[in-house]
Order: sequence, then C-alpha cells, then structure tokens
Amino acid sequence: MYCKSYQNLRNPFTNLRVYHNQPPRNHKLPCSSHGLPLHPHGHNNRHHIVSGEMDISSTSAFDVSMTSEPATDPADISFVPLSSPSTSTTGSSASLSGPHRRWKERKWMVNESKLMELFRKCTICGVVMCDLNQNIKTFASRIQITWKCNNGHTGEWESCPNTRGMAENNLLSAAATLFTGATYTDIADWAGLLNLQLPQKSAFYTIQSSYLIPVISEAYKKQESIIKARLICQTLDGESVHVCGDGRSDSPGHSCKYTTYSFMDDSTNQIVVFDLIQVNKQTKISVAMEPIGFKKGLDKLLDEGINVKVVTTDRHPSIRKMMREDYPDIAHQFDPWHVAKGIKKKLVMASNRKHCKDLAPWVRSVSNHMWWSCSSSKGDEKVQLLRRWTSILHHICDCYHADLSSDEQRKKKWLTQDSPAYKALYEVVLNTRLLKDLEQMALFKHTGMSKQVRGHALKFYQCLHFTLVKT
Repeated sequence: MYCKSYQNLRNPFTNLRVYHNQPPRNHKLPCSSHGLPLHPHGHNNRHHIVSGEMDISSTSAFDVSMTSEPATDPADISFVPLSSPSTSTTGSSASLSGPHRRWKERKWMVNESKLMELFRKCTICGVVMCDLNQNIKTFASRIQITWKCNNGHTGEWESCPNTRGMAENNLLSAAATLFTGATYTDIADWAGLLNLQLPQKSAFYTIQSSYLIPVISEAYKKQESIIKARLICQTLDGESVHVCGDGRSDSPGHSCKYTTYSFMDDSTNQIVVFDLIQVNKQTKISVAMEPIGFKKGLDKLLDEGINVKVVTTDRHPSIRKMMREDYPDIAHQFDPWHVAKGIKKKLVMASNRKHCKDLAPWVRSVSNHMWWSCSSSKGDEKVQLLRRWTSILHHICDCYHADLSSDEQRKKKWLTQDSPAYKALYEVVLNTRLLKDLEQMALFKHTGMSKQVRGHALKFYQCLHFTLVKT
C-alpha cells in the first residue's frame, strides 16, 4: 500500500515520458537508483527492486530548500505537463500554485493491486501488457513504474516528484511526524498494521537531522530577531517593556537534569528569550538552574538595549534576592497564580485539622478571592489591594450587606469568628509574608500564557532523536 499524491493519482500517465519505438535524439534515458540508464527496450522480465531506506550518504550536496520547482527543458518535446483537470470542486488541489503546491495537495492511500490495474494497457497503442513488461522500483513511500509494450512503446510513471535526490513524500512523512510531536515508533506501528510504505528508521532520522532540525532552528532565529527588533524600536520610542519569566524542569523534585527558562513579552504574549540550562560542573545542583536561566535570559535582553522595567516571576527566593541586589531599577512583580496556589495548599492542610472541617467548602472561594483582588487592582495603591484581600475575613462570616438574590447566595455554612476554622483562615490571610508580597502584585502580571505555551510544547519533548543544534 502506498500513499499517493492527488495530482499524480488522478491520472497515472500525466507524469510519464513516452517514447515511440526509440527515444528522441540526445535525450537522456531514465536512470535507476544506482545511476545506470534503463534501456528503452528493456528485457522481457519483471524487476521489482525494493529500497526501504533512502540513500542520503551525500546529504551535504543537497539543498535544504525543498520548495522550489525543478527546472524543465523546453526543448524536451516528449514531456507531458500536468494538465489534466480535477473533477472535484471541494478542496481540490488543482487550484494551488507556487512552491507550496506539492505539500498542500491532497493525498490518498492506494492498494498496489488497484494501482497496477492502470498499467495493463499501453497508453499509445492500447495493447495489453503483462507483468513481464513492467519494471517496478520503490523508495519507501515512492513507487516508480517503467514499462515497454510488445510494439516497442515505453513509458515511466512515479507516485511523487523526486527533487534534489529525494522523494518528496519521504520528506513530508518525516516532517509530519516530527512537527506533530509523534515519534518514529508511533508512526511505524500504525503504518505497519496497514502495510503502508514509509521511510525506514535510519532514513527518517537522517532526514530529521539533515533537513528538518536546521529548518526549525533557522525559523526560530528569524522569529527571535524580529521580536527583538520590535522591542528595540519600542525602547527607542521611549516605551518600557514588561516581561514574564518562567522555568520548567524535565522532572519534578531535586533530581532534574535540564531546565528551560523563557521570557515572554507581556503585551504581545510572544516568547522573546528561551534558554536551556543543564546540570554541570558550574551548576552542581538542580535547584540552582532556574536562577541561572533567569539571569542569563534577562542579561540577554538588557545587553540588546531593551528597556525592561517590569519583570514577573514566581516567588523563588534566589530570584527575589537577585532582583533586589543586581537589578534594583527593575520592578519585580509576583505571579498571583503561584500565590493563590500556595494559599490553597495551606488552607487544604488547615481544613484537615480537628474541628476545622467547615473551612473545606471555602478553600476554592478564598483562592478565587485572591485572584480577584489582584485582577481588580489595575495598578492602584497597594493599600486598596490589601483591603480587598483582607475583606474575605468579613465576607466569610456573613457580614452586613444588601439582600442577595437566590443566585448570589452562598450554599456554604458561614463561619463564626470564635470557631477553629475561622482562626485557621485568619492565620493564612493575615500572614506577614503574604501581606508584604501583595505589594508586588498590584500590577496584576502573571505567567499564564507562558504556561499555556509550555503545556502545548509537552508533546514535542520526546519526538527528537537526541539531535543537538549548535547556536
């Protein structure tokens, strides 16, 4: 079973070269995979040459740009262009043009027996051909058929274009696997059950390291330069830049080996800096990787001349000390999500104490109240933020207010000020360190979008074949 391009499948003879008895003068004969010419008359036996792995031993001679159209010889009168119109009007690939036509056109899976039915008769004289008149060669997902009828007419057809020494469907199958976060093992098991022809494992990883990874690296560097250029222009216009920093380790706890730290522009939600930190002789312990990644990324922005005025992170002790001592001119804001998460954890532990069960239904409401207190501040005075936050101690005891509708009324049991549950809540809400940290959350800056990006990137972390790109 082979995966066929729509343009080549709808008429198998639109890509063929037809020779009437003899090839034109000075015309090059079609060559095999070893560079040997195929005789136009051939031999009266069928050759089925299967090559599961693609020969990419000389990848340095290939051009990494696989999108340009191959050159055609206008003097070659035997070439038949792709001119057969499509009968489908919905999602047809015939209207596509330019270098993206090949990978955007539709493709189907075709059984080999149904495909060979199209080669039973000669397209010139209509004489019936047998298997002995056909020469079949396969290169992973690409199949090439050469035939010669009893009257001497010869022709050639291939399932997909062969550009710069590579079958394009082999490149597309490897790219589709890598760019969707899958691994070769995943796609090989799926294709194996269907008996669908795909590049072998060695060919797949050769394509990945020779073409796909360099393209990704080039696209990333180009996008990074565009974003930094915009921030520099923003600085030259006298505007300040607010960034959010967040790190992620490859495993939880204190045994991680890698940590990625990134900075995101708060106004556009674009990643501006991305660094990978590894435990080594300089970074002896894993907990030190996040502060190192933070300093490395922030120094990159400052060295570019970007006017960073506000940095938002979690409440990491080392980062707090670094901001206080090394970057005193930059405002340091805390992420309310991390603070609310810590409050929720403390309240859950308090609700498990004896005589504090009544606090459990209010845990989520108190956590949401923290988020609302910060989101409604909009950079106003810090005293107002403290008042909003501490007001929860009155609301939870059924304070005096106007009558509430049935939808607004709480379905939870009110707490009394002399109850153990209220006293446990009082200790958490009026914690001295928490009240001090609230002063650094008045601007309501958070790293939520950065976490969404990291969540989306989770499926890509295992798809690379240990490929390192030097930057």
